[in-house]
Amino acid sequence: MADKKKILVVDDHSDIAITITNFLKFNGFDVIQAYTGEDAIKKCTKEKPDMIIMDIMMPKMSGIDVAKKLTKYKILFMTAYDDLEIESKKIKNSLGCIRKPLDLKELLEKIKKTL
Repeated sequence: MADKKKILVVDDHSDIAITITNFLKFNGFDVIQAYTGEDAIKKCTKEKPDMIIMDIMMPKMSGIDVAKKLTKYKILFMTAYDDLEIESKKIKNSLGCIRKPLDLKELLEKIKKTL
């Protein structure tokens, strides 16, 4: 990719964040990680990603709370819970939700549609 798109991956489970990061880097994206909502906000301010992939259920600050603060960013949520998927659709800058456990091919398709 001539102009690499930058994606922020946010998940409090480092193994999930690392798996997604490695997969996206392999597919030509510039990827940064955050493990908390607070860190995601800081990294967005500094890094200005083109898109955020974020877990909804995180300690202290949920993905929903983070999205309400980062209204300028396109956010694809991740969750394993039906009620949280419904909640994510109420967020203005939400691109929807991808279910955990993740299907990496589906994730890549959604990213390519968005970017």
